[in-house]
Amino acid sequence: MAAKSQKVGGKGSKSALSNPSQGKGDPKNKKKVTLEGDDETDEKEGSLAYKVLSEDQCKTLLGQDVVEMQSTLCDIFKLHNYPTDLRDAGVLDYYTGACWWGKEQGFTPQQLSGFFTVVHTLLDNVKEQHMAMVDNLKEFKKMLIGIDPEYQEIKSAGLDFFNTQQAKALTNYITSCLFQHYKLYELMFTQTQAEEIIGTDLEIETAKPASVPFPPPLDEGVTQETFASYIATPPPTPEPEADKNEDGLVGEVEEEDKGMEELDAKLDTDIFSELTVEDVREVIESVAKELLNPLQSEIAAKLREKENILIGRINKVHKVADEGSP
Repeated sequence: MAAKSQKVGGKGSKSALSNPSQGKGDPKNKKKVTLEGDDETDEKEGSLAYKVLSEDQCKTLLGQDVVEMQSTLCDIFKLHNYPTDLRDAGVLDYYTGACWWGKEQGFTPQQLSGFFTVVHTLLDNVKEQHMAMVDNLKEFKKMLIGIDPEYQEIKSAGLDFFNTQQAKALTNYITSCLFQHYKLYELMFTQTQAEEIIGTDLEIETAKPASVPFPPPLDEGVTQETFASYIATPPPTPEPEADKNEDGLVGEVEEEDKGMEELDAKLDTDIFSELTVEDVREVIESVAKELLNPLQSEIAAKLREKENILIGRINKVHKVADEGSP
């Protein structure tokens, strides 16, 4: 019985340490409680809050939108290669989703820091230790110890600032976010990403040195020889030089022109001066005949046609008159 009562007393002293109000009767227990209450370092070491994210970082994250939150987490964990590195992209997306979910749940900075410690630890077990899913589930279960008020005598794992409903929501989130995709995370952290090297050959024509008179035309982008041969406007053709052979060639041309003009004028005057009155009359009569003969024949044909029409009408009248007489 003495041994049993001693055992019960030992259990009571342990309970008194966990709840200072129960140990007021024992000065030894009171001294222990006082020392533990004054030692803030021991409290921080026993809690999972502020292990990964500090209080200031949590306050900053809770006041940001999702884009700013992603940028802040990228700077904190040095995940700047996420546009090209699959691992950095997956980790950054995992962390951003967890912080945003904690903000939607209305977590305090302490709760957000403790929740992020859980999220970070579980993912680190996959990344660094290559822990199996069953072992990682056991680690997660250990972190939840001490939340339920029915088990206050059990030493808390450091998440005692959550209530039961929050612990259930936290469990559902981690189950759907991490454990349902556990094989995918294992594959991401164990397999190396294939590198794709894409190259393009470019030919760049550099400018000619300044020793030449002027560079090739920039608008056309061709060499000077091609520009001068096919693009540049050709120079004007030289005009004939009038100074050469002034006494010889130019003089002969002018004399030929003057001779032709004199010959034309002479021919005109000589032809009309030799014509007589009879010649002029014959010319006029011949021209008149050529112009009037077709008109005369046409007029005669029209007259004959009119005449035939009139004769036919007269014959009809006589015929009618003869038929009407008795």
